[in-house]
Amino acid sequence: YDWCSWIPNAPSTMRKPPPQEKGLANVNTIIETLPDRGRSSWHLGAVWALSQYQENELYLGMYPDEHFIEKPVKAAMEKFRKKLSEITGFIKGRNEGK
Repeated sequence: YDWCSWIPNAPSTMRKPPPQEKGLANVNTIIETLPDRGRSSWHLGAVWALSQYQENELYLGMYPDEHFIEKPVKAAMEKFRKKLSEITGFIKGRNEGK
C-alpha cells in the first residue's frame, strides 16, 4: 500500500502521453499528466482494499482441505512446508533491525 498510495509512483491513468525527448518535462507537465483527484481517490481506495488481509486468507503451503491421502504426496507436502518455514525464518532474520 505504501508504494502505490503515492500516486506518482503508480498512477492509475495518465492524461497526457509521456514526452518524446529527455529534458522536456517540467513540473506543470507532470501535474497535467498525472490523474485528476477523482481518479486518484478511486485508485487509493482500490489499492487500500487490495492490500488488506482477509480473515480466511490462505498462504503458500496451507492446505485446509484434505485432498491428498497418498504417503509420497504427503511427504512432498511436508518437505515443501519445511522448506517454506526455513525461507520464512531466513527472511525474518534478514529483515530484523530494518
